Amino acid sequence: MSFDPELFGQAMGDAIIKAVQPLKDEIARLKAQLAELPQPLAGKDGTDGRDGKDCDMEAVKKMIDEAVKSIPVVHGKDGIDGKDGERGEKGENGKNGADGVGMAGAMIDREGSLLLTMSNGEVKNLGPVVGSDGRDGRDGKDGADGIGLDAFELEYLDETHEVRIKASCAGRVKEIRYPAGGIRPGGYWREGTKAKAGEAWVHDGSLWIAKKDTPAKPETAGEDWVIAARKGRDGERGPKGKDATPEAPIKLKDQA
Repeated sequence: MSFDPELFGQAMGDAIIKAVQPLKDEIARLKAQLAELPQPLAGKDGTDGRDGKDCDMEAVKKMIDEAVKSIPVVHGKDGIDGKDGERGEKGENGKNGADGVGMAGAMIDREGSLLLTMSNGEVKNLGPVVGSDGRDGRDGKDGADGIGLDAFELEYLDETHEVRIKASCAGRVKEIRYPAGGIRPGGYWREGTKAKAGEAWVHDGSLWIAKKDTPAKPETAGEDWVIAARKGRDGERGPKGKDATPEAPIKLKDQA
């Protein structure tokens, strides 16, 4: 059977009309419904809007500052150290430097200046290093006349173990005391004794010396006393004595 273009076109047209017909029917139905609706009334004019305010730049600036402050600051981390650059090419050798100059000698001239002789023959003056003699000082004033002593006493005070020096001159008396030093006997130590530094006391058969003023009891473990001589040990027991033999009584002449 051969293809007929006219029949094909007619068949396609009929198919399209059949497919579009339901859409046409729906549009016609909507138009009928719209025709039945009442006509809309004209609306009233709305209220006029109020005039806008001029822009306050200070207020805008304040708003911007507050907005900026509200944004959290992000602290970035330190960047990674850069890599070392490539080594440059070797430079050319520099020119030879001038020969150094050393010190060959030194001397002080008549004016007291230090002169240095360099190895190249140059002499450098470093200035004076020896000061000149100073001027003579002014004569001092005469001193006051000395005063001789009218009396002088030197006495040892046994109760305090001190040496008292007493001098008098022109009605004035001056007294000075110095510790006599050495060791002085204190006797037998008893409860309540207040020993002074340098005193020697006997306690429990031993001799103790007070290192400082102290009311403490002499003890080896203490810091106030030092032992000079320890108590001796008991002696050995002696040999047993012999029994005494009674002597014969003496008879008198008149006795029988």
